[in-house]
Amino acid sequence: MSSAHLLSFSRIAAGPVVAILILDHPGDVYLLAALVFAVASLTDAVDGKLARHSQSVSPLGIFLDTTSDKVLVSLTLVAMAIAGLSPGWIPLLILGREFLISGLRSFAASCDLIISAHVWGKGKAAVTMAAIVCLLVSASGRLGGILGPLAPHSVWSQFYTGSVWLLGLAGALTVVSGARYVVDAMPLFRPQRATAKIQREERPRVAACGDGR
Repeated sequence: MSSAHLLSFSRIAAGPVVAILILDHPGDVYLLAALVFAVASLTDAVDGKLARHSQSVSPLGIFLDTTSDKVLVSLTLVAMAIAGLSPGWIPLLILGREFLISGLRSFAASCDLIISAHVWGKGKAAVTMAAIVCLLVSASGRLGGILGPLAPHSVWSQFYTGSVWLLGLAGALTVVSGARYVVDAMPLFRPQRATAKIQREERPRVAACGDGR
């Protein structure tokens, strides 16, 4: 594995670590979880550039780059919902969107098409990661952790509330970006394309039967 692959894989490894920290005893462990999550998130801006610079872009790298973000964010959001740090509807909405888009992209790939990422999806990812870090830091300060003395409890509570609203904004962007992906995938469901796909699949199958005879 190249260095870019290792960076991508580090986000997958960081997902369970962050989830375990969040589900541990409340307090400073939230701050540690925020630090691990933030460092892991920053690798997302490095691995792609590193792969292109070293000319080591590969199908494995593309798979790890797209999958690692989903694993990191999904495990963190589920753990936060279980710990009562965020509303349960937010991880449900984001996870449902990820399953839908992954299915659409797989279907598009089977039709020899690529549904590329767009600015709404990238914006959603950035807001989600920022909201998670802010929420974990504010939760640690609100509970009187190491950062607690830096500001009154009321300020930490307001910071926590604002972080929850920021995570809600990420949920709204999830709906918008998901709808954009669905619109981009609409040509896949036209009868002409579906018929062409079936014909492409049946041609080698018929030839194989003829060879077998």
